[in-house]
Amino acid sequence: MSTRTAFHTLTVRDVEPLTEDAAAVTFDLPADLRAAFDFAAGQSLTLRRVVDGVEHRRTYSICAPVGSPPRIGVREVPDGLFSSWLVHEVRPGDRVEVQAPSGSFRADPAVGGRHLCIAAGSGITPVLSIASTLLGNPDARVTLLYGNRTTGSVMFAEELADLKDAHHDRLDLVHVLSREPRDVDLFSGRLDGDRLRDLLTLVVPVRDMDHVWLCGPSACCRRPGPCWRSSACRRSGCTSSCSGSTSRRPGCGTPTGRWRARRAR
Repeated sequence: MSTRTAFHTLTVRDVEPLTEDAAAVTFDLPADLRAAFDFAAGQSLTLRRVVDGVEHRRTYSICAPVGSPPRIGVREVPDGLFSSWLVHEVRPGDRVEVQAPSGSFRADPAVGGRHLCIAAGSGITPVLSIASTLLGNPDARVTLLYGNRTTGSVMFAEELADLKDAHHDRLDLVHVLSREPRDVDLFSGRLDGDRLRDLLTLVVPVRDMDHVWLCGPSACCRRPGPCWRSSACRRSGCTSSCSGSTSRRPGCGTPTGRWRARRAR
């Protein structure tokens, strides 16, 4: 079995509570595994656990910038055997079986230009890795639209605020809340296709974007197609990459774009 497909036992370095039902788990890497776990922004890790003699596997997106220790963001799923364990029970020093990074939803930190990142809920995990990695390139600008239910359900709220402070001239951050009123009506409501269309028309200079990254639940990922066709990325050369909790669907993104679906857990 190759190093990339084998499972390796890693030690948990840190467990950071993010919300009442979400946490970020960081792993230590021994020197002999650093090359194997060299990840690209947007990739994920598959974890393995045996419970009562039954093997279970789950895949979680990496939420750290490239070059950092691997860290995953986990939101608890009701009665979730794996997610509840990671959010509430795992502690620093615990050992977890982890497969090397995988996935084709990835960003190249060498690529500058204007990037539009759209995330909903736990879809922020790969998008945070992408945004923070891209901002390491002084030639990159990022606009991040992030949808959640309430301010209390926002994963990585403090980290996003710190990222905004560090790159205030190259990062535009917009929070959209579905169950909590905002001062601006456009920022109140579900981040679905209709609201994206309004945001991309009235707030974001989307015609000027070079790359679009989208990750979220099916309602967010399933319906943006008309937005792109009517207003976004219509010029030659713009690429879009989508990752969501639905199966593959045609029509998402631009004619030059790619639809990449991944089941969220």
